[in-house]
Amino acid sequence: MVWIPQISDLVDRLGAAGLADALRDPAAATVPVALDDPEAGRISGVGVLEAWLAVQDTFRAERKAEIEEVATTFGEERAVGEWVVHLEGEDGARVGLPVAAAVDLASPLPVRIHHSRLPLGGRHVVRRPMVPPDPSARASDVVGAYLAALAAGDTAAVVAAFAPDGSFRGPSADAHPHTGTGELTALYDTFFAAGGGIPLTLCTLTEDGTRSAFEYVLDRWGGTGLPPQPGLAVCVRGADGLIASARVYDDVEAPVA
Repeated sequence: MVWIPQISDLVDRLGAAGLADALRDPAAATVPVALDDPEAGRISGVGVLEAWLAVQDTFRAERKAEIEEVATTFGEERAVGEWVVHLEGEDGARVGLPVAAAVDLASPLPVRIHHSRLPLGGRHVVRRPMVPPDPSARASDVVGAYLAALAAGDTAAVVAAFAPDGSFRGPSADAHPHTGTGELTALYDTFFAAGGGIPLTLCTLTEDGTRSAFEYVLDRWGGTGLPPQPGLAVCVRGADGLIASARVYDDVEAPVA
C-alpha cells in the first residue's frame, strides 16, 4: 500500500497530461483512470481514487516515508519507474520497500504498481495477474539468455549472463544484495533446489538499450505449482553487454529456504 506521487510525473513525461492531472486531483479529472495496487487491488472511479490517495498521503506522513528514485525505463507508449520507499515499519524500525510501476498508455489498466507486502506486513500475499501474457514479448540478447537459463534451472548459464561483479536484488531492499559470481552461484543453486527452473511468462517488455523491464506471470517454481501471480523485473546491461544488475518486484513465496 504505497503510492509514489512521482508516478504522475512519469505519466506526464509519456505525454498523457490528462491522466497525470487525474492522478493528482481525481475530482478535476477529464479522463477515466484505473490503477492496480498490491493491497487495495483495482481502483477506478473518482470517489474511490480520491479516497485512496488521501489514505496514501496519511500513510506516507505517519510512516515518515522518504522516496529514493532508482531508475526509469522508457518505451514508446510505456514506462517503468523504480523507487525505494524508506519508511517506519510496524515496530518503528526503518525499512526499505522497493516499488516499481508500469505506466502503459495503451492499456485499459494504465498504472500497475508492483511491490512485496513482506517488508511491511511480514507475509507474502498472492495477487491476481493484471495483464495477459503476450506471446510476441521476447527479451533480446543477454536478457533473453538469462530468462532461458532461469527457465531451464541452469545455474552456470544464469551466472554467465551476469558481469563478474553483477548483482541481484530481491523484493526487499534491506536484504543483502547478492553480488559477484560466488554469491550469485549460491543464490541460484538455492533457487533451483525446488527441482527445476523458474519459467516466467512475459506480459509486457519495455527496453531502452540499457535496461529491459518486463512484467510477467509466474505459476511454477521448479516442481512446485503456484497460483498464477504477477511480478516485474528489470535487468540492466553493463558496458560489457552483460547484466550488471537485476531487480525483482513481486510477492512470490518461494518453495525453497
